[in-house]
Amino acid sequence: MRYEIIESKSWKRDDGMTASLYGAIPWTSEAEKSRWIIKVRGYTLHDTKDNTIGLGHKPFKTIEEAQELANKLNK
Repeated sequence: MRYEIIESKSWKRDDGMTASLYGAIPWTSEAEKSRWIIKVRGYTLHDTKDNTIGLGHKPFKTIEEAQELANKLNK
């Protein structure tokens, strides 16, 4: 199966600011580190052939929506 469903996650700060998991860490000091947590935002696809994650748009809200697209792409 080429496309598999994974949770879409990002860093989220207590004031609502967000940052990607795939870049540098978002805090600039040890004191600020505790303000950040990893939050699940929904579901996306992992392309196991190209080893890429995401589809270039917002994550699906439900696993069923992601599964529907994965089924189409995996045919």
